[in-house]
Amino acid sequence: MKKIIFLVTLSVLFVGFVTCSSQAKLNSTTKNQSASKTTKEKDIREIAYNQLTVEDKERIAGTWQNSKCSKITLREGMGNINDKSYIGQEVYLIDFPTKSKSLPNNMIVYIGMHNYKLIGYGYVD
Repeated sequence: MKKIIFLVTLSVLFVGFVTCSSQAKLNSTTKNQSASKTTKEKDIREIAYNQLTVEDKERIAGTWQNSKCSKITLREGMGNINDKSYIGQEVYLIDFPTKSKSLPNNMIVYIGMHNYKLIGYGYVD
């Protein structure tokens, strides 16, 4: 009888351990994917910054980390677009704060979603 109770207890503990181990691995994978997405968005801002001219970099207040990233559908008339093939497509909009004392005091650049190429500069209001 004691052997049966021991085996049942051992089996319950083993199943509990395996279940907890699997859940911890699943949570770890989900956290890594979330962190990877955040890192990727930050890297896009840095990639955009690295493609700017020296003069544009000097205009920026702070570093690339002070910029904001969002996704938009690029339309005609939204700025000085170097590659018109991106019109109508979703692109990254990177908004850099500038040192300018007058308003607007920001600089907008557009980056391709798939190749991270600088497409052009946006108009600011």
